Amino acid sequence: MGEPDKEVHVYRGIPYAASTAGENRWKPPQPVAPWEGIRECTIYGDAAPQEPPGPPYPQANRSEDCLTLNVLTPAKKAGEKLPVMVWLHGGGYFSGCGNNQLYSSIPLPQHGVVLVSTNHRLGLIGLMAHPLLSKESANGVSGNYLFLDMLASLKWVQKNIGAFGGDPKNVTIFGESGGGGKVACLIASPLAKGLFHRAICESGTAVAAPFFGGVQLKELENRGEKVFAKLGVDKEKDPLKAARAVSWQKLLEVEQTFAKDSGTTRMPFSLWDAALDGWFLADSPTNVFKAGKHNAVPLITGANLGELKEGMIVMPWIIPAYVTQLTDNTRAGSKGYAYIFDRVPEGWKKAGMNSAHGMELNYVFGLSKVSDWENVFPGVTNPDPELSAADKNVREAMMKMWAQFAKTGNPNVKGMINWPAYQSEKDQYLYINEPLEVKSGFSKLVSKEDLEKRVL
Repeated sequence: MGEPDKEVHVYRGIPYAASTAGENRWKPPQPVAPWEGIRECTIYGDAAPQEPPGPPYPQANRSEDCLTLNVLTPAKKAGEKLPVMVWLHGGGYFSGCGNNQLYSSIPLPQHGVVLVSTNHRLGLIGLMAHPLLSKESANGVSGNYLFLDMLASLKWVQKNIGAFGGDPKNVTIFGESGGGGKVACLIASPLAKGLFHRAICESGTAVAAPFFGGVQLKELENRGEKVFAKLGVDKEKDPLKAARAVSWQKLLEVEQTFAKDSGTTRMPFSLWDAALDGWFLADSPTNVFKAGKHNAVPLITGANLGELKEGMIVMPWIIPAYVTQLTDNTRAGSKGYAYIFDRVPEGWKKAGMNSAHGMELNYVFGLSKVSDWENVFPGVTNPDPELSAADKNVREAMMKMWAQFAKTGNPNVKGMINWPAYQSEKDQYLYINEPLEVKSGFSKLVSKEDLEKRVL
């Protein structure tokens, strides 16, 4: 049960690893240099290098010293052992950050969870592989630095979250869009075993998806060699040293050129991906799930109805992908729960808006003020969503269910609707709107024609 007046302590910009600049570029995250005295964690850390972050990100500071996280806790003392929820932001694998008003909202922690939002490397800096990088690696691999950063943040949680009143033995990872893909890759990685105990994928996955599914290390190394050629460092005596001396701003310019040469003016989702390196990922997430070799934990997967057929981002493939993921997870011995979100505030519905990509986040994180909604969902034709009691009910229901799932691995809350675990033969899911409904036909929400129209 949420407590609207419950005090929440907010800590910003906590470093969980050293700067990734200079010699640390394209290396696994390194330990933080200790500091003396008290560190005032009141200011967000820098976002990872990327194209300038726009709304809803309040700060535009970007640097390679970006491995920080934020903690919001309702605990009054250490040792309370509250469930921990670690947020992995969206933005594909090439943009976004964990620092914004949305992810730092206090209503979700007021429901009795410790909320952690993380920052990690992105794009070319976070995922590029190269034969020379693989050669210098103790594991003979390169790429996946973005994921190694996430593992480092989860290890930080294991070591330190108890001091914030969290339970390191009860950690839920959750993410939306690209964040859902990150969650699925961590579930599939043997290196993440024991670092989390539940998972939520919102509008994104790396299982049976048209992207985020992983690329063979050799292919990513080939792309890295092309990047070095574009940088003009490939003929240097020490190409790695020369590449590490290039500014991150120059790297972004080369990345954009590389993307344009690949047939797009915007970096495609498949340009940099998880490396199938035999270390972080033994195989594609799809094959790992199919073989039952993933970290099977209680799982929630879901999408927004407005994403399935029309809108700025259309992803009908997400439904059969989730059916595969849920079925494989159930076969491995862990329950899964499917949902479809379809709540749109009346003001935006009248303006023709549907339950678009990212719409559920305002409810998951419990935003209630119109001014907050304007900041986190820019570009709408009607700036006033006209929030009502129905929006409050959906908001409270989602926070209660997400917090209950983090606590127990089962999202069902006493006195609320019974959300059944997914079974392919019953094909049931929770329809999230006012009122909540359990419906059948999750796998039939999109047709063959829908799937042929668009993959994004």
